[in-house]
Amino acid sequence: MKNLIDTHFHLDHYRNYLEVAAKITELKQYTICVTNSPGVFLSCQRMIPETQYLKFAIGYHPQDRDLSNQDLYDFMRLIDRTDYIGEIGLDFSKSSYMSKSQQVRCFETIVERCTGDNKLMTLHIRNAETEAITILRKYVPKKVIIHWFTGSEKHMAELMDMGCYFSINSNMVVGRNSKKYILIPKEKVLIESDGPYTKVAGKKYTPESLLQSYNSISQFYGNPNLIANVFENFKNILSR
Repeated sequence: MKNLIDTHFHLDHYRNYLEVAAKITELKQYTICVTNSPGVFLSCQRMIPETQYLKFAIGYHPQDRDLSNQDLYDFMRLIDRTDYIGEIGLDFSKSSYMSKSQQVRCFETIVERCTGDNKLMTLHIRNAETEAITILRKYVPKKVIIHWFTGSEKHMAELMDMGCYFSINSNMVVGRNSKKYILIPKEKVLIESDGPYTKVAGKKYTPESLLQSYNSISQFYGNPNLIANVFENFKNILSR
């Protein structure tokens, strides 16, 4: 069996993060641990050793109330410490603290730099699909994963046309909003846990749950080869 891959996991949001990190490596599950700010990214790299299976992404989350212009400067200064960028994006919902104009300015600055460096970006987009698509079309990055997409089928199709991949978690494949994800071709599907913000079999996600997540998503797509497909998809996006 190919190794399982988790493209979006919040390791720093677990109290027992050292134990969880060790479990990820023990299970040989390649995991991208996203962060919400450059400060958190730097702290994680200092406190938790990266391994063959555990990698940190540098983030600039639009819902983080503490981000400032200095954080954007720090983001640019630290970006060469990793190949992975996330969680970044645009969020125009009521839960965001940054103004729309500030979000757009920061997001565009990050996308421009990451496109030039050919970094793998994981995007959070909420109620800002049109603006995000406009920026992506301007810079045409090659390596983009859309995390937990909640927009329309129209915007989803536009993102697919640009070559974006979509990370799917176990919560996304249940409920009335799940039908649109069937439209994503298997060549563009990746798997995320978004732990600890998802549940598997009614329990908060832990790394031991990843295979069960794969199984439920495999059933949703009617694809018994999901593990191998995701493994190939991840290799393909890294090689772009």
